[in-house]
Amino acid sequence: MKKKKLVSIIINCYNGEKYLSKTLYSVLSQTYSNYEVIFFDNCSTDRSSKIFKSFNDSRFRYFKTKKKISLYKSRNLALKKCKGSFITFLDADDWWDKNFLKSRNKFFRSSNNYAFAFSNCYHYFEKNKKYKKFLNYDFPSGNILNDLLKFYFVKLSTIILKREIIQKYKFNPDYNIIGDYDLIIRISEKYKGMAFQDFLVNIRIHEKNFTHNNRGMFYKEFKKWIEGQNFKKKDFKENKYYLMKKLDYLKLINLLLNSKSFNIIFGILRFPFGIEKLKLLLIYFLPKFLIDIKLKYF
Repeated sequence: MKKKKLVSIIINCYNGEKYLSKTLYSVLSQTYSNYEVIFFDNCSTDRSSKIFKSFNDSRFRYFKTKKKISLYKSRNLALKKCKGSFITFLDADDWWDKNFLKSRNKFFRSSNNYAFAFSNCYHYFEKNKKYKKFLNYDFPSGNILNDLLKFYFVKLSTIILKREIIQKYKFNPDYNIIGDYDLIIRISEKYKGMAFQDFLVNIRIHEKNFTHNNRGMFYKEFKKWIEGQNFKKKDFKENKYYLMKKLDYLKLINLLLNSKSFNIIFGILRFPFGIEKLKLLLIYFLPKFLIDIKLKYF
């Protein structure tokens, strides 16, 4: 019987004690057993290291940075510790169904044309303890760059990549929020992605989510990313409208968080009609104390 391929699971962590046990138990319960966990502790000051080390399993490997560094520098360092043929990431506040890895056997056996696998997921809203499907339609497989530039739907905790691909591309360490977006877009320019339609990944939405609490940084990083793209390339040229629309949306969200100036309403009214415009209008008329709360669910 052919031996199963080793999968390296990277968990980058900074002060993740609150949800870490559930994350680690979800790995330990996997029905696909040939994996290793690369736990990369970014100088946590809480009980994260103690919690991880309480899991007495030879597949669980602990590493710690000498000083706190950016997230994507930490991810790149973790990549150097991996021995697996495939690399996957699990954020320290998310968790998997026990069959997540086993369900990806089709990808593990796939040809070199497929560089990564991904899937749908549930969003778990911590405040009201409710699950919601991320998207209610089937994801495309194959050459998905065109789809991703219109609307990015690949969540990091659902991704599995072939080791030789991610070792070649790596994360851009200059980013703090959009590093995985940038990585998958760059890979998708040359390689195919394999979609799975199941809901075996749970993404936790809570008050300390880094992206939700740093929307100004999100806007600045995406703006920098846009400015660095070559819009003479076919897919980028065809999807420039969608990318610029996203940039405008992030800009308006950033402005709403910092000001309730009447001039912002003109920017919102000029925004193309759609669900984003309705959200922007709703946020504009919300009392200030409700804006931060509401944005966590957008």
